[in-house]
Amino acid sequence: MAALSNRLAEGMDAFLAGLADQFGPLMLILGGVFAFAESALGLGIAFPGETAVLALGAATTTGSDVAWALGVVAVGACLGDHVGYLIGRRLGPALRESALVRRVGVRHWDSGTRMMGTYGMWAIAGSRLLPGVRTVVPAVAGAAGLGYRSFVLGSVLGAASWSSLWVGAGATARNALPEMARTLGTAGWIAVGAIALAAAVVLLVVRQRRRRARRLADAVTHR
Repeated sequence: MAALSNRLAEGMDAFLAGLADQFGPLMLILGGVFAFAESALGLGIAFPGETAVLALGAATTTGSDVAWALGVVAVGACLGDHVGYLIGRRLGPALRESALVRRVGVRHWDSGTRMMGTYGMWAIAGSRLLPGVRTVVPAVAGAAGLGYRSFVLGSVLGAASWSSLWVGAGATARNALPEMARTLGTAGWIAVGAIALAAAVVLLVVRQRRRRARRLADAVTHR
């Protein structure tokens, strides 16, 4: 068991070293692009932005790398927020009935509207941790006529916290995974694999139910 754990640790070290070798301008640009897509209205549900940012964080090896990753990801996310805000300002509340919002989910729009009515610009920062909702809240803010300064403050706070969470998680995992591989042992890795498999099954079931609910909602909307 100890030998297997050591081999796993060595493999993890090699993988992370190879990932670190890729860190540079191109990887930063890709991280920023995925962060932008994750936040932009209509794109967030299709792009694995958090996964890309997590990988970017795992590729960092120095404090300077982490600082660059945090900044680029935050800027990308903030720019993505601007897409929704500008669309909302231009189209107004009628945007709720558009095909674009139906694609994202009208329920997310309604949740974002309630949050905006209760918390104002703080809803932009708080919704950053809510998948689906965070994609539409900037557009809700624009449609509701939230001032640009308030929008920017909420967006910057939310983008910075989201960037810190996922880049930080990736950087932490980089240091923790090899040690985990050494200490968990074979039984521990079997348990981790079983948990991961169960989580994947649950995720698939939830996604299927959401898709059915979305199709039913679209059918009702088009009647």
